[in-house]
Amino acid sequence: MAKILIITGRLAEPIVKKVVSEIKSEHTVDILTMPVSIAAFLTTEYVAKYLRDVAKVKSGDYDYILLPGLTMGSGKVIEEAVGIKALKGTLDAYGLTEILKLRKLDEILSPDIPADEVMQNSAENMARDILLKIEASLNDENSISVGRVRIPLNPPPIRVMAEVFEAHLFGLNEVLERAKYYVESGADLVAVGFEALNPHPDKVYEFTRKLKENLDVPIAVDSSIPSEIRAAVNAGADMVVNIDLTNIDKVSDIDKDIAIVVVPRDPNTGLIPQDPDLRVKYLVETVNRAENAGFSKVVADAILDPPLSTFRSLIAYYKFKEVMPNVPMFMGIGNVTELIDADSIGVNAIMTMLAQEVGASIVFTVEKSQKAKGSVLELKVASQMAAIARYRESPPKNLGISMLVLKDKRRAGIEINEPYNQVINASEEERQFRFDPLGLFKIYVDHKNHLINALYIGKKGRILIRGKSAKAVRYEIAARSLVSEISHALYLGEELAKAETALILGKEYVQERPLFKQLRYIKVSK
Repeated sequence: MAKILIITGRLAEPIVKKVVSEIKSEHTVDILTMPVSIAAFLTTEYVAKYLRDVAKVKSGDYDYILLPGLTMGSGKVIEEAVGIKALKGTLDAYGLTEILKLRKLDEILSPDIPADEVMQNSAENMARDILLKIEASLNDENSISVGRVRIPLNPPPIRVMAEVFEAHLFGLNEVLERAKYYVESGADLVAVGFEALNPHPDKVYEFTRKLKENLDVPIAVDSSIPSEIRAAVNAGADMVVNIDLTNIDKVSDIDKDIAIVVVPRDPNTGLIPQDPDLRVKYLVETVNRAENAGFSKVVADAILDPPLSTFRSLIAYYKFKEVMPNVPMFMGIGNVTELIDADSIGVNAIMTMLAQEVGASIVFTVEKSQKAKGSVLELKVASQMAAIARYRESPPKNLGISMLVLKDKRRAGIEINEPYNQVINASEEERQFRFDPLGLFKIYVDHKNHLINALYIGKKGRILIRGKSAKAVRYEIAARSLVSEISHALYLGEELAKAETALILGKEYVQERPLFKQLRYIKVSK
């Protein structure tokens, strides 16, 4: 048990007292409120002088002094002045809950860096160590090699495959740029896909060779057409996706070292059966046929169905794994993400956890629609979360990595504690403001180059200001005195903030339009 002195300002004092009173901590905690309103304005020099000369704090009174996270300067200044270790706490008072659970604060916290950052770095390092241990555990007995990537027979880890969809519609360089984007987003394997019925063996060969020459990840070709499969193999593809009972005999003479993904297509109808048991039957038969033909790297895809049929297809995955536990499985999560009007990040998160549960070692997606943009990165993060959670045998939370983007785990609960003498309820009615005589701004978001563009049109000419953040653009506007009306400045601040949010989330930004829609249900009267 330690004796801790928490330093705060007048504004945060009530919150700090509330948090401390609610925490069941083994430590003895005192609170010292400094004669300043906002704790972020404190400097360690000022705190050191106040503790020494006014509060008369001396060595032995406390084991630790806990500073607000935004205190300027190093806590070492305070330690030198009063002989007590001074460490930086969290950016908001509610973060004290986790800090006061620590047994030895100085083993984790820093005199120089806010606790939020220190603890996040510590959690990330722990997560990284777990992921490295999982990777190091893979060997010839529990995984297969596809190019330089090991695919576990049973996850974790889960590998992410991204496909350049309908590659025949694009030029060679465009396909390469798209593939590079997938790799930068975290894809472990990249696939190229073509038309289902019209063969493009020349393009398959050309694109496969190009990707093999320029990317350091395994390259797969998604095709069921024998001429395309042969072209892919000849071009050096590492994997072929879409082998079934209708085509396996036609390609059984290709290089047996190539990995193949087999699907449960009915050889009589050419269709994927709806019944889970039939899917398992055809999938087992296809795997056995492939192995008998000499293929040693066989991956099974029970085919994930769109929403409202998804659960039924998951049953097929689960049952297949019971029958063939040492055959890696493949799951096309894009089949769900693309076919539901919901934010992809949550869909990809839960589907990846389900992939882990049923034993899928590869998750697959395309970023075909606008709403699915970013899915590769989302699947990569989700796959790491699933791996860490399974390793720790815990739910996928508090892992050092998360997919919380639009919502927070908790609210800071900041309240107004400053005195005021008037309350004005702001009206939502549109108001007319005086036109800024200096000119106006047109604001655009360039997602391709990750830029905010602010085009000034006015007395000083036509000036395009580009920046990666709202702050950067705002600084340039101010430095060049391009705004003369307060209402215009406030308006620009609002729009630039919306533009930056759109840039971060990959959302469409249109000046003066709301960035987010309110979630609503349809009221149905009886």
